[in-house]
Amino acid sequence: MPDIHKIPRGKKMKNILLSSAAIALLAGAASAEVTWSGDAEIGYNDDYEDGFYWDAGLYVNMSQELNNGWTASAQLDIDLEDSSQGSTFSLGDVNSSDWVVSISNDMFGLSFGDVDTAYASFNGVSALYDNDFFAPMDEADDWNDVAIDFIPGDGDSTTAGDDTFVYPSVDGGILVTANYGMFSGAVSFVSIDGEVDETGQVALAADFGNFTAGLFYAENVGVDGNPYSFELSNAGEQNGGTPDEFEDAIFYDDMTVLTLGTTFGGADFTASVMDYLDETGYGLEVSYPVGPVTLGAYYVSYDSEEGYGISADYSDGPITVAAYFQEDFFGAQEYAVEGAYDFGMGLVVTAGYIDGDDDGTLGDKDGDDDFAAYIVAEYDLGGGATFLASYADANSVAAESTDDIDTGVGGYELYSGATLSLSFEF
Repeated sequence: MPDIHKIPRGKKMKNILLSSAAIALLAGAASAEVTWSGDAEIGYNDDYEDGFYWDAGLYVNMSQELNNGWTASAQLDIDLEDSSQGSTFSLGDVNSSDWVVSISNDMFGLSFGDVDTAYASFNGVSALYDNDFFAPMDEADDWNDVAIDFIPGDGDSTTAGDDTFVYPSVDGGILVTANYGMFSGAVSFVSIDGEVDETGQVALAADFGNFTAGLFYAENVGVDGNPYSFELSNAGEQNGGTPDEFEDAIFYDDMTVLTLGTTFGGADFTASVMDYLDETGYGLEVSYPVGPVTLGAYYVSYDSEEGYGISADYSDGPITVAAYFQEDFFGAQEYAVEGAYDFGMGLVVTAGYIDGDDDGTLGDKDGDDDFAAYIVAEYDLGGGATFLASYADANSVAAESTDDIDTGVGGYELYSGATLSLSFEF
């Protein structure tokens, strides 16, 4: 190493500047962060896919501190799976999803990709505006499942069997968020084939101490394949309508919701008013804690139709119990009793019974798909590893056809029949 005292003054200054620049570059590099994580699962079910199933995933999160308090970040999910029999456990399919790029500071955020929409940040009496018959999109990816156009068949058929539905190509979503003091807001658009027309959503909220207020607006909220659209059009494939009439049975309209919340006497009250399809809906929800028990109830009304629900949740020590009963706008009822017991040392047993009106006549709009009697034993092996044994007896058309049973306690997604699985998180 040269003796710095023997270097000429100009050359010494040059070395000092170069060293300072290197330190600055190293400091910048240190502020960047890239993390990898993953998960994997292998299981056996006596009903699902005739036996074994497996999958794995990789997750990448990247962030970089910028000037003036801004941070750039990106995330990506890479799904690796091939559950087909005879594949010798080869993870042959690689699918990427949930790609999001964002830039944000303490007040503002801008994200693009598979983002949540503005609706995801809105709170109100959800049974009024988010149900089996109409609901705003809460993720950009949801638009992939919505037909944006309809091409009738040759007209010779009395049903829509030879018709064509045109589904969009979703480029990604754009989400802008902001918060200042007691106010917050979000605006989102979804780019479909390069266009963002009629996909906008706006959610605004204000916190005034004992009161909260919110406003939500969404373009093109769909009523698709349910009794309400049949009532309006007196058509639809399931009503034996012609192809031209079936086109009229798919409705989209803008939705506006106002909500107000407060706390009084220890109870939380929320009231919402909705304007949709030239009709006004109303909703009231209350939640009241009594020791370890939380009691809840709601009532909603829309276009002379009514819905209501009651619930009770108990959580104390190792015991968790939840029960509810609800009836939607068209009289379909659903109820559930579920509970869990934590035995300690990593073992939790969960069981429940979920049931509702579901005869399959309305397809994916015929209630939910999570009706079953079930029991789950989950054992935490430590280090992100878990062993699970479950049995679920599906008692609905939807659950039997999709092998998808969602529990209210524990947040499990179960297959019908008996299942043994081992999962890992890294």
